[in-house]
Amino acid sequence: MDDRYVAVGRIKRAVGLKGEVLIKAYSTIESISIPGCLFLKNAPSYKRFDILRIRKKRGKEVVCLLDGITDRNGAEILMGLEVYQEKDLLPRQDQDEYYWYELKGMTVVDQDGAELGTIYSIIDAGAQDVMVIRDTSREMLIPMVDEFIKQIDTKNRRCLVNLPPGLKEATSTSFKKRSRK
Repeated sequence: MDDRYVAVGRIKRAVGLKGEVLIKAYSTIESISIPGCLFLKNAPSYKRFDILRIRKKRGKEVVCLLDGITDRNGAEILMGLEVYQEKDLLPRQDQDEYYWYELKGMTVVDQDGAELGTIYSIIDAGAQDVMVIRDTSREMLIPMVDEFIKQIDTKNRRCLVNLPPGLKEATSTSFKKRSRK
């Protein structure tokens, strides 16, 4: 896999007759709109499409007209494809904001130094994102709010959290790993 690219959204459907597509962004609309281009995976490589026109639809959705896509048939072929961006083209956010791909796999440690697991995934829960922390047998949910997330160290791949009493127990569940056959 080419790790220069990160998935930033998915093409949901064709819009109108002139080749526009509706894209749902995974994190921010700016990850699609600011670079002025996007990439679609054309195994084993990625194909660049310049964005000729973009307009916000609702929430995390945008309607884009891509260079080279001139009609509804061309747009329909793209339905369901993931949209990628080159990591170097992503707009840099504030110092204490991170893209989800930067956090996944990070070790989570509480204020007492106890390792809670690693960031398995992140859920878009509306008001704030929620980290899914996994160890070998348990999963825990931690809202990504300043009160709980005290430090993110991207260099050492560690996230320091200060959890209120009872949160760990209230959001923890056990799970069984599925065997691959």
